[in-house]
Amino acid sequence: MKPYLKYKSSYNFPIFIFLLSLLLSIASCSTTKYVGENEYLLNKVIVKSDDNTIAISDLKKNIKQKPNLKILGMWRFHLGLYNLSGKNEAKGFNKWLRRIGEVPIVYEDFQTQRSLTQLKIYLRKKGYYNAVVKDSVVFRKKKAKVYYSVTANKPYRYRNVYRRPNELPYNFLTTQQRNEEMADSSMIRNYIANDKPDSKVKSGAKVDSDILSEERMRIFKSLKNQGYFNFSREYIHFMMDSTNKAQQMDVFVGLKIPKSQKAIKKYKINQIEIFTEYDPKMILMNDSSYFKQLDTLSYEGVDFIYRNTLNIKPEVLLSSVLIKKNDLYNLTSVEQTYNRLQTLNQFKFLNIKFEEDQAKSTNDFGQLNCRIQLTPHNLQYYSFELEGTNSSGNIGFAGNLNYQHKNLFGGAEILDIQFSTARETVKSSEQTDFNSSEYGVVSKLSIPKFLLPFFDAEEFRKSYNPRTVFSLSYNYQKRPDYTRTIADASFGYNWKSSKYIRHNFNLIELNFIDVKNLSEDFLEDIDNLYIENSFTDHVIATTRYSLTYNDQNINIPRNYNYLKFNFEFAGNTLKAIDNILGRSTKNDYDSEGNIEGTYHDFLGIRYAQYLKSDIEYRFNHHINKANTMVYRLFLGLGYPYGNLKVLPFEKSYFSGGANGIRAWQVRSLGPGSYVDEDATYPNNTADLKLEANLEYRFKLFWALEGALFVDAGNIWVISEKDNRAGADFQFNKFYKEVALGTGFGTRVDLNFILFRIDLGLKLRDPSLAENKRWIIANRPFKFNQLTFNIGIGYPF
Repeated sequence: MKPYLKYKSSYNFPIFIFLLSLLLSIASCSTTKYVGENEYLLNKVIVKSDDNTIAISDLKKNIKQKPNLKILGMWRFHLGLYNLSGKNEAKGFNKWLRRIGEVPIVYEDFQTQRSLTQLKIYLRKKGYYNAVVKDSVVFRKKKAKVYYSVTANKPYRYRNVYRRPNELPYNFLTTQQRNEEMADSSMIRNYIANDKPDSKVKSGAKVDSDILSEERMRIFKSLKNQGYFNFSREYIHFMMDSTNKAQQMDVFVGLKIPKSQKAIKKYKINQIEIFTEYDPKMILMNDSSYFKQLDTLSYEGVDFIYRNTLNIKPEVLLSSVLIKKNDLYNLTSVEQTYNRLQTLNQFKFLNIKFEEDQAKSTNDFGQLNCRIQLTPHNLQYYSFELEGTNSSGNIGFAGNLNYQHKNLFGGAEILDIQFSTARETVKSSEQTDFNSSEYGVVSKLSIPKFLLPFFDAEEFRKSYNPRTVFSLSYNYQKRPDYTRTIADASFGYNWKSSKYIRHNFNLIELNFIDVKNLSEDFLEDIDNLYIENSFTDHVIATTRYSLTYNDQNINIPRNYNYLKFNFEFAGNTLKAIDNILGRSTKNDYDSEGNIEGTYHDFLGIRYAQYLKSDIEYRFNHHINKANTMVYRLFLGLGYPYGNLKVLPFEKSYFSGGANGIRAWQVRSLGPGSYVDEDATYPNNTADLKLEANLEYRFKLFWALEGALFVDAGNIWVISEKDNRAGADFQFNKFYKEVALGTGFGTRVDLNFILFRIDLGLKLRDPSLAENKRWIIANRPFKFNQLTFNIGIGYPF
């Protein structure tokens, strides 16, 4: 080896880290370049409180002037971009730098005083009426550091909560105030007095104006749900008295006498009208030809107004409308009707309005006519998509021709058909690139009802608005190592049980997998009967259930949680049928040709039998508009048994790649400490997977983002038939076989697609001898040790 090459490879990881730190330090210099004379860059804002129950993050929201953004916790990158610009603002490059950068935040005493005032207001809202807030500023080298110190003192708490005027102490209200309150005998006053158990305002609780606002809204909605259509939340108010009560307050839930008696009158639904082809433009233009085409159909007491032909079945619309004739007006029913009609995916515009019917109103009840206005989507839709693909780290491009019919049989049935073709570059363990081709068609029919004959699903439908889904698909894959075709048919349901929880239940999912043309190199690589069996023709008859919890709000950047649980079992139904019918079995042979058991088949193909379950949890911590931290945990286990004592390849777990432990190429990690250095096609799969990821994401400029990550985990086998050395899971040693990788990456977020490049570096390799598994700082660092991953979308 030449001397200069030897010297080049001697750079180790600590030197690399030092050079990176030096680069960051240089980039952070001159942060005060555009800070004027007698001005100071706001460098830091520190908020402290002596009360641990007050969240510092909530206090910081009241600070009116905040420092420039940081990434990596120390680098004012965006300010640095601004400072790179020259003083000639007319130059295009300087203008561009200033546009993508961030103007230096110059300390202003006025903003500090505003922050003090706002902090005091916030603390009073939270019951800290005696709180003391002080500020101090330290000026040093053209920079200012601002401190806010909160001495909370004892908070005020509710002593008595009154809901009737006659319960109040004599001097709590003035005579005029008493005259403005609803009488104790009124129906609304009685309702609020009896609603005490559900109240958010409790004796002994800390005074909190936000809780009072929530209580006001709760009472308002409760009354709206009782038929009080014209009642306004302005009639609800709270009065508090803390005189001589030793930091306690008495609170009175007040109800002002409304100016109109309609506000305290209950309303019932008189007439319901559904306008299925409402065209606001035609109505605004008063187009006579449009009105001539309208017709009316009465169905179950509801009037349907349509144009020429009623395209959607009345019973389908009524199943989504919870507003019923002769029922009391109910705000929750109105909101649920909005949501249900939207989930039908039939209308681009919908509106529900109510008009009082004076002629039919009585002294006891008012009468409302309900008008539901619906503007339909186009029935059929075609599109062509060209997209980037990321299949376990293998990058390629795909073309999709999509067709959708939104109302196939007039019952809001949605038919989706997709023709697809794809081409990917597949990497072998020797970093050789191969082309993989794929062709397929998928058809899916979604029906807005629960098709299950075993019980009356009407109440279930009203509560959860389920859909029944039928699906058929065919996929042909040609890879350098094998050719595979997959035919799939499924029948199942999906529904939402709450705002954040979604359920998917596939009652039956039937997969036919045909594997051909396995290359000699590939067969040599998987010289293991257990693994080879997963690449044979087989049938998978699965029942699968998934639960997903996701409290993300895509319109509001904030912390959110994501949890997904899957459970499936396969082959049990077919096995039971075979046993009942007494069907004959076929012999199963070992690697030496000896009979080691028997099995059943379905349509001449052996079917799989297994249990499988996995759970994934993610927490997305929104630090600020430039910084996010994402945590992920994954645990999965598959247990093959009975008819096929191996997990099918497509149901097995693997690790590595762009969406796993990125320091390893896809399917090249594990199982356990197993290693096959001669493998041309890395296809390491197993029955158990444990993985944890931590990723720090930060905005740079334009659509460019950066990321730092740490990944840990591995896969293991639990079957005794798998004889790969070191692949089995053992409680007393699995933690020694956890792989650890780190790295950095860049992303380009174009809104409609996100391109990602990650460079992974191995820190701990379980395939090495136990005393050599820690790689960092124990061997020279080489740039060719980095694993290059290209991905589409975030890894998780």
